[in-house]
Parts: sequence; C-alpha cells; structure tokens
Amino acid sequence: MPSQRSIWGGDSSCRSSKHNPRSPRASPRSLCTARTTGDSASDGLNNQNVAVGFNTSPNCRPAPNRKINGVLRILVFDQKGALKASRDLSYLADGNGELVADGDAMPGPNGSLLVRIESVNLDEEGRHESESGVRLLDANLKDIAQINRFLEQTTFVDHALVFQDGFTLSGPRTYSILDGAGPKEIAHRQVDWPIGAMDRKFGEHGFAFMLCGQELRPGEYTNTNVVHSGAKFRCALNALGEDGNLWTAPLQDGETASIVGLLTDGSVAGQVHVKNSNAGRLVIWRKGGQPEVLPWLPPLFEGTVDTATRDLSRYATLVTNDAHPCNPIGRVLGTPCDEGGDGRFFVFDRSSQSPVVNRRFPKNGRAALAPDGLHYASFEANELRIYSLTLSK
Repeated sequence: MPSQRSIWGGDSSCRSSKHNPRSPRASPRSLCTARTTGDSASDGLNNQNVAVGFNTSPNCRPAPNRKINGVLRILVFDQKGALKASRDLSYLADGNGELVADGDAMPGPNGSLLVRIESVNLDEEGRHESESGVRLLDANLKDIAQINRFLEQTTFVDHALVFQDGFTLSGPRTYSILDGAGPKEIAHRQVDWPIGAMDRKFGEHGFAFMLCGQELRPGEYTNTNVVHSGAKFRCALNALGEDGNLWTAPLQDGETASIVGLLTDGSVAGQVHVKNSNAGRLVIWRKGGQPEVLPWLPPLFEGTVDTATRDLSRYATLVTNDAHPCNPIGRVLGTPCDEGGDGRFFVFDRSSQSPVVNRRFPKNGRAALAPDGLHYASFEANELRIYSLTLSK
C-alpha cells in the first residue's frame, strides 16, 4: 500500500500489536549544506504482512566534499508484530547539491512491494544523471525485478505499472502497462491527449482524464493547457472503457476534480474540489448514471484517498486542517509551515456515513489500510502498531 499516515469511531475492542525497530536517527536537516534523498514509510504488503522502511543514511554530507551512500532498511512484520524479514537496499542518494524529492514505496503488481528509485546528478554540472526506476520485492524481500524506466503511475485495482515510452511535450504519447508475475506487458497504448486535459489515470484496461475549459471571456470557455489565475472552470470526466467506447460525466460549473482510480466495473472514483470546502466530495462516476457521493471528510479537513480496498468499499486518509501544511521541498527551501501538532486519521466504509476510524494522529506518522480493509497499521512514537477493524453491519 502507499505510504500514509486513540479515539475510535465504532470499535472499542481493537487489538494493537507493537514493535519498536529502534531505527537510527538522521541528522537535523537545518544543519545540511548539501542534502540527499531519503525514504521513510509504513506500507501494508498484503493482508498478512506489513512492510516498514527507514532511511538509515544521514540527510546531509558530513563534509562538503564527502558524498554519502543511501541505505533503505525494510522490515516485514506479520499481524502479531513478529519480524519475518529484513533487508538493506543501497541506492544513490547524493545528487551533487540537486534538490531531489523523497523516494517512496507502494504496493506493486501481484502482491509485490514496489520501491521507487530516484534519478540523481552524477556530476556537479548536472550533465549526467543516474537512471530512475523501480525495484519489486516479494513478501520475503527477495528481488522479483528491477525496471530502469520512469514510473508514470500505478493502477488503482491491481497496482499495475504504467510507463511512458520516451518523452514528448506535445503530440501522441505511448504508454506500456505491466502487470502480473514478472511483471509482463498487458497493454500498449498510444494516446493523443486533447488540449485542456488535466488529471489522467490509467486502469488495467482503460483510462480516464478530466477535460476542462476556462472562461477567459464572459460566457466563452476555451480549452488550453495553461491554467489562468482566477478563471472559472467547466470540466467533465472522460473515460475509455474496456469496450473501447468513450463516455463523459460533466461537473458543475466552477468545479474541478482529481481522479482516484478506475475500478473493475468500469466506473471511476474521483475527488471533486468545491468552493468553501477543503475536503470537497468523494464520488464514483458510472457510464450513463448519476455520480454516487461517498462518505468523506468534514469540510475543514483536507486529504486524499491514501490507501483502500480494491473495490473502494473501505478507504483511509491522513488529513490536516492547517493553513500551511509542510512538505519535503518546502522544508528544504525553508518555507514557513505548520510542523507541530496532530492531524487526524480516518477510515471510511461505503456502507456507513460515520467513519470506522476517526482519531488524532501525529503529522510525522505513517499509516496504511490492509487490502481486505480488516486491519490498519501505523508507525507512530517509534512503534509499529497493527489494529483490527470490525465488519460493518
């Protein structure tokens, strides 16, 4: 599962298993003169195991002329908190002063764990870069495959890998989709995205995108790839199903949306952004039908679906209501943000308007929902905690 982030809503008999991996502490970022990439994650591997990753390298060089090597430590635990496997993965962490986003880990195809490999500068001038790519590991942290291509995205249901072949700023783009053991290519698509196409998501057998016009003159909406400040949007979801037919679902004027993913029945889940609400609406669009509005956050909170079951029957999010939430690049640049305090962790069930879980959660914590929706794992206060959840009645 993708990396995420007690007061329980509805289940007071939860079970909690704990483990303290005693991970090394990194050097304070404020002392760095040349920063490096880093990884830290809590990621559900499957219904029986949970994987936790730590960057065990310093966050900056000990001296200006001394590079450091990156080491990602991955631990796998069972539901009772027993350690099942561990491994240290070496990676290129020093980008010669280049700002590089933190790496991440997420579920891969066929029950694998996917670790993203970041590209870094190999020389101070930036003339040569290392290859970006992904490594796939099994539940025992043994190598399945390493693919040295830039990962565009993964699909929502099976976590298939989507790579763009080559790079182009205009014209048709070609994508390869890999799934299953190995993994192997299951689809090869050429897509010429229309002007005004915004968020784009692939499924195993189709794709969807938001197509938006902007009101640049009163009453006139123009499709453009440039976002104009203050312009009113008129958007519609466009989806290509397994049958090859394109269908659309219009949004209300002024609304925009981001796509969560394509589901197995051909429907599309998305988050609609609305005025005067940080949370927006979580919906499912279906061909020829009205959008289904799902249980979601109170208006003051801002969050996205971080982990979920493959049918979106349950889904989880770590949220904040800060005016200036922190992010890795902002921390590096020294941008003021709200670092302290707590966020909240929610787990929702589509059959209930009340959250299954609604609790305070540290902003520097991580959490992930199991693929079956019956457990969630968190890493907080230097402890791995695994909770069981009850079925909705």
